[in-house]
Amino acid sequence: MKILHTADWHAGKTLRGQDRTPEIKQALQEVAALATEEQVDLILVAGDLFDKKNPGADAEEAVYNFFLSTAKAGIPSVVIAGNHDAPGRLDAVSGVLNLADTRVIGEARVKQQGGAFSLQVGAEVAQVAALPFVSERRIVRYADLLGADAGGWSEKYREGMRKLIVNLTQDFRDDSVNLLMLHTAMDGATLSNSEYTFHCTESYTLSADMLPDNASYVALGHIHKPQTIQNYPEYLGRYSGSLLQLDFGEANTDKYVYIVNARAGKPTELIKEHRITSGKRLQNVRIDGDNNGELDKKLLDLQAFQGWIKLTVSLSKPRPGLKDRIRAALPNVLAVDFVFPEQQRPQGESVDVDKLNLLESYERFYQETRGQDPDDDLKTAFQTLLEQHTDEQNLTGDA
Repeated sequence: MKILHTADWHAGKTLRGQDRTPEIKQALQEVAALATEEQVDLILVAGDLFDKKNPGADAEEAVYNFFLSTAKAGIPSVVIAGNHDAPGRLDAVSGVLNLADTRVIGEARVKQQGGAFSLQVGAEVAQVAALPFVSERRIVRYADLLGADAGGWSEKYREGMRKLIVNLTQDFRDDSVNLLMLHTAMDGATLSNSEYTFHCTESYTLSADMLPDNASYVALGHIHKPQTIQNYPEYLGRYSGSLLQLDFGEANTDKYVYIVNARAGKPTELIKEHRITSGKRLQNVRIDGDNNGELDKKLLDLQAFQGWIKLTVSLSKPRPGLKDRIRAALPNVLAVDFVFPEQQRPQGESVDVDKLNLLESYERFYQETRGQDPDDDLKTAFQTLLEQHTDEQNLTGDA
């Protein structure tokens, strides 16, 4: 059974105000063409189809057209939700996506509720255990479903996830291709500095000994750097990484989708690492802004670069108009950060925190500790995390 593993598309992603959706759409077309050319039997998408819980129409079109394209080629897909996705929204469209031969698991489910299922793929049978992203608060809900101590689980995220994995993989058999899909952070995973770090902390990491010995392949999503699993056989599973370089922390990192050949009772083989060529590359550049010769030469050299640029300019003192000059010379510069010699910041004025919402409080904190305003991407990430936290409070009834 030829399986294509991909994850972390983040359709709808913006970077410093630049919409990356056209690039993501192009990359998805590349992956669909690859799947057809390689005559793939099954596609696994391990979460974060979208960058926001309420994606725009262009983002939805890019994602759903991918599944229409692969369905026309006779290739089924299985999809799980990531921490950026809205599980309920994905479940709501699951019936429609079934018409495109795409099985979607939005909210995490135990086996008895459809979190595990069999797929007939050609002459092979696949046993699929699909576990979307589960937050620390939501784990209590699944404890109830398995008849466990919810209070204990709320303090032991890892133990709760272990029991969920055991529940979902209990039908793995020697005569089937056993597939586990997870959107999670594993111990030892290397971040790309574009993930939500909060969901990659020790409270959320899982260990390799939680993965079943009889899995044919473990398809992981969540970490944006392609990599294998620490203390786990390389051929048995990996992170595919994000579809594009999503943020400047991923500059110079190649992006891949993987095709593996899985057979019942046989070791899985990695048969293709396909490097994504679609989308623009990112580059971080530092310049001495006090040296006009170096500045002019660097700006001239960068004019040939076709991707997006983040420019850090060191200055001894402010130079009015320099940012406008740089942007005029390099329209593909998305960020210009000026770095000055460290100087004592004035004491912050007294603030009535009761009159500030949390986003305003964060902006004030960032300004006072960094000496500058947070950029739009950072504010969006904070607001999204805040909304997710509020959603989880509403789900559990916590104050």
